[in-house]
Order: sequence, then C-alpha cells, then structure tokens
Amino acid sequence: MNFSYEEGSPPVERFHFKLWDRRSFVLDPVHAKLYHPSTCESATYGLQAFSAELNTLFLEFIKAERVAGDAPPEGFWFTELLTLGLLGMSARRGSDQGVAARQAWLRQWGYGEDAPKERVAPFRTDTLGLLSWGDGKSNAGGGTGQFIMNAQRRTTGTLIPVESFYAAATFGLLALDLLTTTGMRCGELMQVNLLPSCIIRLVDDPPPGAKDRSPRIRYLLRLLPKGERTETLHNYGVGKESMRLIERTAYMLSEHYTLQPGETLPYVAFDPGHSRSHRFEQEKVPYLFQYHHQHLSDSSITACLRFLMHGMVFQTSEGKSVVLKPHLLRHAFATYAVHVEGLPLDLIAKWLQQKNLEVTGYYSEMPEYMQLEQHASFVARLATHINVREAILRSPEEIQKQAEAARKRVGMLVPVCGGECTLDAYCPNQFECIHCPAKAPDPEKRSQVEEKRRWAEERLAYYKQEGLVLEAEKMRQLTRSCDLELQEMNMIVAYREDESHVIQIQPRTKRP
Repeated sequence: MNFSYEEGSPPVERFHFKLWDRRSFVLDPVHAKLYHPSTCESATYGLQAFSAELNTLFLEFIKAERVAGDAPPEGFWFTELLTLGLLGMSARRGSDQGVAARQAWLRQWGYGEDAPKERVAPFRTDTLGLLSWGDGKSNAGGGTGQFIMNAQRRTTGTLIPVESFYAAATFGLLALDLLTTTGMRCGELMQVNLLPSCIIRLVDDPPPGAKDRSPRIRYLLRLLPKGERTETLHNYGVGKESMRLIERTAYMLSEHYTLQPGETLPYVAFDPGHSRSHRFEQEKVPYLFQYHHQHLSDSSITACLRFLMHGMVFQTSEGKSVVLKPHLLRHAFATYAVHVEGLPLDLIAKWLQQKNLEVTGYYSEMPEYMQLEQHASFVARLATHINVREAILRSPEEIQKQAEAARKRVGMLVPVCGGECTLDAYCPNQFECIHCPAKAPDPEKRSQVEEKRRWAEERLAYYKQEGLVLEAEKMRQLTRSCDLELQEMNMIVAYREDESHVIQIQPRTKRP
C-alpha cells in the first residue's frame, strides 16, 4: 500500500511510504527479478519464511519532498544510519572496504573518540529488538533481521524498524529528561521502577489565600546513589513533565508486552554486567528501562540517547565534535548550575549526591569556551501517596513544628513560580525561582512567569528613573531569565503537540 503524509503545521514536507509484507515485497514485479525462483515460489505459496506466522508487515520510506519553501527536504534524522548499515554490530562487520567506510563516517560525527584505534558501534544495544531488526528467530527459520538485510539491498527506499525505533526514542527521551533535570548517574537511572517504594506522590493542601484551591502535587524518585554504603534511598525530585514521560514509557512497554488492564510490567533482574549489580540482586523488579524481558544496560541506554540526538551537532570551542553520553550530561548539569546560575558547590553536591566537594568541583569545572568569553491518573495508581499535611498532623508535637518549618523552606514542599521545585534541601537562592536549574518548568503556570516579567519591567522603569543602576541591572537579568523560561515552556508545548499528532490515511480511488 502506497501512502504519504505531510509533516509540520502548516505542512513543510511530504513523506512518501510503502507498506509491505514479506510476500508482497518478494512478488512485486520489480523485486521478483532480483530473487531466486525458489524464493518467489515459497512466497507464492506461503511456505517456510513466508508462512502466515512470519509474513509480518514492514515499512519502506520512499522519499521526502518539500511543500513549502526552496530548501532541500530534511527527511528523517536516522535515514543514513539505516542505509549505511550502522545499527547494531553492522558498523563493525562486512568487507574491509565497507567497514572502513562506515567507521570513517562515524568518526566524522565524533563517535569513537574514546577508542581511536578500535572499531566502534555507537548504536549497538545488548537488548533484542532495540535499534535492530532482531526478533529472536534464527535466520534459517526466517528471522526478520536476515530478511530485511537482503530486502534492503533490493530496493532504493529505506526499510524502517518502526517499533524498534519508537522504543529506542522513548527510552532516549526519558533518559535525556531525567539526566538533565536531576544530574543523576546512569546507574541511578537504571534503578527507576514502577514500585510504590520508588515513585512517591506528595500531596498537600493549597496555601492559604491561593486562588487555585486544588491540591498541590509533587513527585520524587527514591534511588540508591553511587557511594551510599547503606540501604538508604535518596530523593530525586522530578517535575510533571518527567512523570508524563515515565507514564508514556510505561504505556509503550505495556503495548510491547501486550499487557491487559491491571497487569504489571514484568519483574526482571538488574543488569548483571553492571558494576553495582550486586546491590540489586536480591529480587527482580519492574524496572522501567527494560525490553524483551531484559533490563537495559548502561550502554544500551546510551545507544538510545545517541540515536535520539543523532544529527544535532555539538562542538567544543576548537570545533571538535562532542558526543552525548550520560556522564557528560551530568557534568553539563553541574557546570551550568555553578557557572551560569552561580550556585554554591555544597548545594550542587547535594543534588549530585556527592559527599566530596572536590569531586563536585571537578564535575562543575568551567569549560574552556566559558573561560574565553499529563497524565497523573497512571502515576497515582503506581506511586506511594503521601498527604503531607495529614502526615504532619499524625506526628508528635515536636515533629509537627519541625515539619511545618520545613514546609516553609524545603523546595519539594513549597509551591514555586512557574513550575515544580525538585530540590530536597534548604533553598540557597532565597526562592529566586525564575530559570533556576532546580526547577522543572510547567507550561500550565505560564501566567505566573508572565506576571513576574511585567513586574520586572515596571521596577526596571522605576529604578532607571531613580538612577539605581545596580537594581536596574537586576531587573534586566530577571527579565531575560523570564524570557528564557517562557521559551522553555514554548518548546515543551510544541513537542507535546508534535507527539500527539495522529496520521490520517485517506485512500485515493483509482481513475478509470
């Protein structure tokens, strides 16, 4: 079946596709000439690799064409990864000439900077069916990977593993969000699971006098950081957007496992190849980063992250390509907080769950270029529900006083302007929350930031009139911070709308 759809609003590009099954692909008049007659015969009668069980659907991307403007069509960011055979171990295998060409292409993008003399495979995962065509069946029995590899050589289009890419992009987006908003390590990321002991939902009454009288809901993840020798779990505050992505990932896995309503995700063992696996080998857990009944390794998560971000160019001041990986994002988180927001090292150490300030200083070391110039229902079913005010009232009098004092200064218990505070500590910024790296912006609170900006403009005009240069500059900085935060909210809204688009295919009737 041939079909196309238009991308963008208003439309910018038109994508053309063909939907095949194995039999229709082999028996197509153009393709049939390129297959052995015995293969065509098996396809005709539905034998062996073309049986009803194996006669699965797959998608071919034909081309992209521009429908607005004169720029060349952009297409998909991953097309070259498929046409050049760069997924899985393919980048390392094949003829010497083919491998050399693929390795040279990867290194032009900056992949393999840590292994200059080795063959690299930056998009290889250790998980079946993730960034690959693998389906667990042997090639002799009609494995999808072998069939697609042969089919790709016989067509000018690009064959796309839709389900595999969707899963990889979903994992990559969740990893990117959690790594950049919490500064956690990949080892902590791997622990995120759907047990109530991991996801905590804090509920509190609205502050006195607030116009919005709905309960204030915040979330945190309870994880075991590296270096913690006891079994004490630490808090990682996350915003609504992170929880929405957690829910989306859980739904994706529910479809992958064809779960029925009420069924939980499979309980799987922690990746045995990880250096900290001995801390989690007591029992199996419904980890969120899992696929095909296997816990994703840190290298598999990194591959998903790189796949999602491929095509986005990051460079040093010298023009050297920078390849994203979880540990680098952790450094970026600390560097931004210290050198852009000007926050103290002891606070950053608290966020990064580090006890040694020298290590935190290394993580947040100023880079050279700086020196030079909503789906709460799903979460509610999973998470531990803690009503903060009720918990305080059930406590002894002394604890009540301490808790009430904490509610006035601890981020995850205090409503903040424009989003959700993820800080589980005393606020060193005196609640100057606009564009704070510890806050997850919430587009639903856009009006609060807009009001803050209007106030800053009014004060700026007043301070300029009074000749208060320093105070005027503070208001200029606040205005710029408000603008940056509003831009972040715009991007969140835009990508939410983009991922909610539904493709509508309208068959065209043939003319007589």
